[in-house]
Amino acid sequence: MRRLCCLLIISAVLSLISPPYSYAQKKVLAIFNLSATNIESMGYNGEILHTLISSIETDKSIELMPRREIEEMLFRSEIVLDNSEEAVIKAGIALGINFVLYGEVTKKGPMIVTRLNLMDIEGKTILNTWNVVFQDRDSILKKIPKITEEVSTALSNWKRSSGASTVNETQLSPSIDIDYLNVANEGNSVGLSWKTSTQSSSLSYNVYRSEHSDGHYQFVGKTSDCFFKDSTINKGQSYYYKIGILPENQPEIKSSHIAQIRNAGQRIPYPPLVMGAKGYIKRAEIKFVPSLKNGQEFFNIIRYNLYRQKGANDWENIKTIDSKNMFQTDSIFTVIDESGLKDGTDYTYALSSTDDSNIESSLSDPALVFIAKAPVLSLVTDNLLRKINLSWTFVQNASGYYVYRKTENISWEKIADIAESITTSYSDEKNISDGKQYFYRISAYDDKKESGCSNEVKGKTKDLPGFPENLQSQVTAAKSVTLLWAAIEDPDIGGYNIYRGVDCNNIKKIASIKNYRSNTYLDKGDALKPLEDGKNYIYSYLEKGEAVTPLEDGKKYFYAISSFNLFDAEGQRSNCIMAETK
Repeated sequence: MRRLCCLLIISAVLSLISPPYSYAQKKVLAIFNLSATNIESMGYNGEILHTLISSIETDKSIELMPRREIEEMLFRSEIVLDNSEEAVIKAGIALGINFVLYGEVTKKGPMIVTRLNLMDIEGKTILNTWNVVFQDRDSILKKIPKITEEVSTALSNWKRSSGASTVNETQLSPSIDIDYLNVANEGNSVGLSWKTSTQSSSLSYNVYRSEHSDGHYQFVGKTSDCFFKDSTINKGQSYYYKIGILPENQPEIKSSHIAQIRNAGQRIPYPPLVMGAKGYIKRAEIKFVPSLKNGQEFFNIIRYNLYRQKGANDWENIKTIDSKNMFQTDSIFTVIDESGLKDGTDYTYALSSTDDSNIESSLSDPALVFIAKAPVLSLVTDNLLRKINLSWTFVQNASGYYVYRKTENISWEKIADIAESITTSYSDEKNISDGKQYFYRISAYDDKKESGCSNEVKGKTKDLPGFPENLQSQVTAAKSVTLLWAAIEDPDIGGYNIYRGVDCNNIKKIASIKNYRSNTYLDKGDALKPLEDGKNYIYSYLEKGEAVTPLEDGKKYFYAISSFNLFDAEGQRSNCIMAETK
C-alpha cells in the first residue's frame, strides 16, 4: 500500500495554534515521505528522506513549510495521500503552497534506486525529476547535497504564471532580527527572553530547540511576547535555542542568534563576573571575580572554566582553574591563555563555575581580546654605503623588537635588539658589505612572548665605486707626466688610486689621492722613504725632503685609475692609457 503521511521539517517552523500566512505568496516547498516500494527498501526511504531534509534545511534560499502545521491542516481536511500526482496536487492546494518534493525508493540487489519529483502545485506540472542510484549510506550522504543544489536552482528559475498574484517585495521585513537572546533555568523550566531590532507590536515569535548547535531545531512553541517558558525539557540536558520572527502576513524571518543552556531544569551555580580582558603578544589575560551569589546560595565552587569561542555559538574549554589554588585574599583573579594564539587576531572568552556536584554554570558575559599584531616591516632606503635603513609599524604593549637578517648563503640571524617600543626604525651597518643583497624581517616582544615575524623585505648596499671617466695625459715638463680625469661627484668616494707601468699588463699603484673632487695628478717618478740624517744620497731630483726616482726621458708609460670608497674598498680600474715623456 503506497500511502504516506505528509512530512516536512524546516529550520523556520510556524506555529500550530495560529492560522498560517498565505503560502501562495511565496515560493514554499513541502517534502512528503518517500514511499518504499518493497520490503527491502524499508528503512532506506526514511534515511534518504532525513538526509534530504537536513541538507535542504542548510539552504537558506529554500522556505520549508512546518511539519506540525501540515499534519494538522491535512488532518482537518481529511486528506490521506498516496503517491499519485493527483493526490499530491490536492494536498498542495489544501496547504496553499507552491511546490512538493515527493517520490519512492526501491531496493534492487545492492542498489537503492530512488526517484524524486518536484511538483509545481499551481501549474500542476512536474518541474524536475531525479533518478538516483545509491550504493550505501555513505553514497546517500555524498549525493544528496547535489540534489539540494539542483532543487534550489529549479526553484530560483521558476516563474509564476501570468494570472497569479505577486508579492510586493518592499512589504517584507528582512532587516528585523534579534538583538540578543538570553536563556536561564527557572525551576523545572527554561526561561527565554530576547529583544528585537524593531518596536513593532504586530510581531509574533516561534521558539525552536535542539540538542546540538548545528543540529535539527524542533518547534517548541509560539508567543507574541519577547519571553517564553519551555516546560518540555529533560532535566539535566543541554539545549540550544533560536527564534523565528513572524511579521504580520509575511514569511518567517530566521534569527541567527543561538543561546545555549546547560543542565536544564537544575539548580546551577552562577558564573564569575568578568572584570576585564587584555591582549598582549600571543597572550591574553582575563580578570574575573567569583560570584557572591554562589556563597549566598551555598554553592561550593571547586573550579572555574575558561572558554574560547571557535565559531558562532561554538565554545572550547581551554583551561581549568582549581579554586584551591586561588588565594582567598585576592579580590580579582587573573587567568592567562597562551595556547595557539595568532598575531593580530580577535578572540572571545567566557568563564563558568563548577560546584562540588560537578554541575557547571552558564557562561559569563563574553570578553573580547585583541592579540597584538606582528610589526609590518618596510624598506626605507637602500643603495647606501654599507647601510640599509628600515622602519616598521608600532606594536601596542610591546617592550621592544628583534631585527633578523639573512643573505643567500647565510641563514637568518638576529642582528639587533631594539629595547624601546617607541623606536620603529633601524639602520643596519653591522658587518655589512658593498654591493650585496640582504633580507630582513622583524618581530616584537614583551617580557613573556615574542610575536611571529613580520613580512620579509630586501635591500642592497651600494656597489663599489666605478672609475672616473675621461682619463688623459699631458706632457709639459721633462721627466714627468700630468694626468687629468673627470672627478666623480659622490661624497661616498674616498679618493682615487693611480697606477703606472711599462705596459698595461704590468702596472702598480704609485699614488692614492684622498679627495673625491681631485681631478689631476703630476707623476714625477717613484717616491722613496724620507731621507735619514747623516747619510749621503745621489739622486737627480729632490723635493720636500724625499728622494725621487724621476721618469726617464723619451719613454712610454702606461697609466690607469680607480676609485675607492670611504671604507677604502676599491672599485674596478679604468682602461690604461699611454703617455710618452719628453
